[in-house]
Amino acid sequence: MNLPAATATTADAVSTLLDADRLSELLDQPVRADRLRIKPNVSVLVSLTERSTGLTSGWARLLWPVSHSKAAQAERLAASLGLDQAPVTRGADGDLLLQSGPVHTDPKLAEPMAGAARQGVLGPWKAGDVLRYNPSRRLVLRDGSTVLRMRAQAGSPADDVHRALSEFLPVPRLLDSAAVARCEGHVSLQQRCGDTNVAELFEESAAEHAISEVATESAADATRRVGALLAELHSCAEALKPDLVNRLPHRHPDPRDLAEVHARQFDVLDPELARRVRAVGDILPSQLSGEPTLTHGDASPDQVLYERSSGRIWLTDFDRVRLAPAVTDLGSYLAVAPASQGRALLEGYAEHRPAPGAEQLGVAVAHSRLARLADPLRRADPSWHERIGVELAAIESIARSPEKKTAWA
Repeated sequence: MNLPAATATTADAVSTLLDADRLSELLDQPVRADRLRIKPNVSVLVSLTERSTGLTSGWARLLWPVSHSKAAQAERLAASLGLDQAPVTRGADGDLLLQSGPVHTDPKLAEPMAGAARQGVLGPWKAGDVLRYNPSRRLVLRDGSTVLRMRAQAGSPADDVHRALSEFLPVPRLLDSAAVARCEGHVSLQQRCGDTNVAELFEESAAEHAISEVATESAADATRRVGALLAELHSCAEALKPDLVNRLPHRHPDPRDLAEVHARQFDVLDPELARRVRAVGDILPSQLSGEPTLTHGDASPDQVLYERSSGRIWLTDFDRVRLAPAVTDLGSYLAVAPASQGRALLEGYAEHRPAPGAEQLGVAVAHSRLARLADPLRRADPSWHERIGVELAAIESIARSPEKKTAWA
């Protein structure tokens, strides 16, 4: 099986890595891509999942000549850290390189992981412990009664906000220690809470609906409490110390900026798709209505942990926390939650704070769906093109008439 020649397009490289059979043959192991990152005509990076077990097994990337030096850098890094394995680099047709390795050799996460191991924060782990792996960005591991998060980039205020909010809201407790502090912001350790999340609760509800109303009512009740929890979060800004508030991003991304980020990738994959994305970014209102307050920044059902036995919930993952209008979080949640749960979310919210109107919510939903537009591609879905086309059409419809988005009104 031949890879695209050196002059191949980024689209050819993406197609190669998203074809599980081709990828498995190239790497001589039965894998599929799970998460994908594109730098057009520079590199395409994917996380790898074993096809038989669904467990995370490592990473791979195609490198254009302009980035060949990165392959040698990754090999030198593994050697300098004394890792028991090193990335494997193979020549591809023409001047392309294919490099791959296990998770602990990840080009951006290898050093934080090695540092965490030296400090005794990261012990032995196996593939079944991986909760989330976004190559060269983040690794989340289950470790007994705790959850260990490793970030390639340090300096985020997320942990400080998380720590401050623990005095007011149900959030997993951060387990601070001198060893964690010596990891210099790359690592956080938190209490493991719940046994699922609200997104999975929705899936269970849908699967059981034909034979039971219990799961459906559990999902609705949990969603009402999520609405109340978001309202409480939106009232916490004044409780944070001013120096922490000043470190937060102070606005929601402009839809034109969101559209441009996507369009630059689509330019080399499908120019017509790129044109449509830029067009919808131009017609969406640039700002959401409402005074800025403390927002989660990525509110969604999978960011709310759930305990089946008690029905308790915890809000987690504050990596995108910011000051923005409250409708930002509501739109973010409604954009991905089942439409049947939207009313419950707003009912729970309205018990504590006034809920925005239908048009405000419609615009916020459109903003959120635009921000997530490339998710099928990022998640290495071979049918990404069709799914993004359908989603883009829905965003275009909302952008033209946001007040008609009334399934949750």
